[in-house]
Amino acid sequence: MALEITDTVILKSFPFGDTSKIARCYTRDYGKISVIGKGVRKGKTLRSGYLEPLNHLSLAFYQNPRRELQIFSKAEFINIWTAMKQNVKKISYGFAIVELVDKGVTGEEPHEALFELLLETLNAVNDTKGNINVIFWYFEMKFLSLLGFRPNLSTCPNCDETLNGGVFSNEKGELVCTDCLQIGGNTVSSQSHKLLRKLKRESLKDVLNLQLKRGERSEVGGFLDRYLRYHIDAVQSVRSLKIMGKVLA
Repeated sequence: MALEITDTVILKSFPFGDTSKIARCYTRDYGKISVIGKGVRKGKTLRSGYLEPLNHLSLAFYQNPRRELQIFSKAEFINIWTAMKQNVKKISYGFAIVELVDKGVTGEEPHEALFELLLETLNAVNDTKGNINVIFWYFEMKFLSLLGFRPNLSTCPNCDETLNGGVFSNEKGELVCTDCLQIGGNTVSSQSHKLLRKLKRESLKDVLNLQLKRGERSEVGGFLDRYLRYHIDAVQSVRSLKIMGKVLA
């Protein structure tokens, strides 16, 4: 087995046996992997703390390509994101972000752009003084695009007319114009549609100061939530999103 070192974000961890811990990690060089820290929960060792969700590490592990579970060797903290972990609202969004990656990404193929998006978003959640929901929506939009599910916000998929708002079609999983779907679905106003297009095409820096009214927040967040659930089956069971809805209600 080769000893490998890579940047990683811990997505999820859980105890294994009496003294060990398993962690799912999203890495820069190896995509999503699982590692086992043998004996890290034994006694007063500090090694267990490395394998906690929402840690950014330089991770050393023994890799065996024929095994699904790799062996943890050692780690060093790069980011602990203390401000996020001390704020209920921030940590709720943080857990939702890493769970989306855990549930939405399959296989071990590395994806540099997705890893950078994950770091960029978690750094922003940690550092922001407000507008966490905009950061989260930015992540959802870019996450969808990187996985190949980039929303079509330009033309109606039914009639090819230019969209200026519309209705989310539960049948097509897309935004359609109000002429094609007048009853049912969830409406997206013209202004909410403009905000979604900004989230789709602009950088995080450019959208951080977006100001949304309550109705617009509901429409933008609702559209992205329904779009994710339609196009990525595993997102149906993202527990953090359900908990976040209760905590932040």
